[in-house]
Amino acid sequence: MQRALLAAPLALLLAAPAGASTNPGVTAAPVLQVPLGARALGMGGAFTAVATDGSALQYNPAGLARLNAQEADFTYIAGAGDTTLQNLTYAGPTPLTGISGNGYTTGAASLLLSQSGTVSINTLNPDGSLAGSRSVSAGSDMVLTAGYAERVGMTPLDLEGGSHRIDHFLGVSGEYIRSTLAQTYHASAYAANIGYLAHMPDDGWSVGLAALNLGGKLRYVDVADPLPATVRGGVSWEGGVPAVHNFTLAADGDYVLDEKVWHANVGAEYFWLRRYGVRVGYQFNRPDQGGLTIGAGLRWRGRVLFDYAYDLGDVLGNGQRVTLSYRFGGVPPSERERQRQPFIEAMPEHEDIPNLNEQQPDVQPYQRPAPLPRETKGVPGWIY
Repeated sequence: MQRALLAAPLALLLAAPAGASTNPGVTAAPVLQVPLGARALGMGGAFTAVATDGSALQYNPAGLARLNAQEADFTYIAGAGDTTLQNLTYAGPTPLTGISGNGYTTGAASLLLSQSGTVSINTLNPDGSLAGSRSVSAGSDMVLTAGYAERVGMTPLDLEGGSHRIDHFLGVSGEYIRSTLAQTYHASAYAANIGYLAHMPDDGWSVGLAALNLGGKLRYVDVADPLPATVRGGVSWEGGVPAVHNFTLAADGDYVLDEKVWHANVGAEYFWLRRYGVRVGYQFNRPDQGGLTIGAGLRWRGRVLFDYAYDLGDVLGNGQRVTLSYRFGGVPPSERERQRQPFIEAMPEHEDIPNLNEQQPDVQPYQRPAPLPRETKGVPGWIY
């Protein structure tokens, strides 16, 4: 089973044709390729199979189903030149049993804003001399995302040494992208994301697959550029001593379809007493962002979470991310895994009626009537 789990991300990395030429920069909305969430970046972006916080919307929407509390996140990203990004996310469980009736339903929404600094626009006179100069915004992006996830099934496994199970989660999300260049040119597009996650709660193994940014194109004037449609795959393992030591190891691979570019990510996380955490990761084949990443996490009373990440390999500057989260309204797993009851159990004829015995009328026991006296006269052989 473990070999099968490890094979998933490796197969994804080999999916690109061996001799395919790359086309970096041919897609629009580069903001969609920026790794979000300080925890995820601290692990090198290897988050497709981990995805247990609000940033699952950008990595694997199926991971939303593993949240057991309401969560509000705010992420601030700086360091890539003059570009800054802010991301606000809300995610949390719902009381529904889901479309498949297997529970673990979760809804989420996020707002991502990006600003690319300013540029100077010079106006010339007919003779070529400078008439004036003004500064305008170089560009900005807004991405609205809404998602939903649930458990779609469970597979029991009887392996040597005991019984195990695999929970299957599926998630979907939709995006609206609005982009502006030099305060003059505007474009918008819609996209969809879909993700799958298999999790073995008894062993800590997870496998994730996702297809992201599937949708239309951004058209500024008369040329339309595609969105960076991407497929991702990853595997992770979680273990340790509960309430003392917690480890997470993860490996990821992704492939940008139109650009024909692959990336690989590995990462690790360690938490002590579920309060103090450190992370390290590495991003392969990312000359614009890749390299070593480090991060740290702090949990206060299990509600307030602070995460920080530092990208040492960003050629545009050492990128930094800060995520502040607040969790509330925890839901126990016994309620999260609640499944839909069969319809027949809710039919009126099967419901319990109070005081049923008291409402029934008294019925007297059946008494056999006395036989009538037989006449002595008549035709022999007749039956009366």
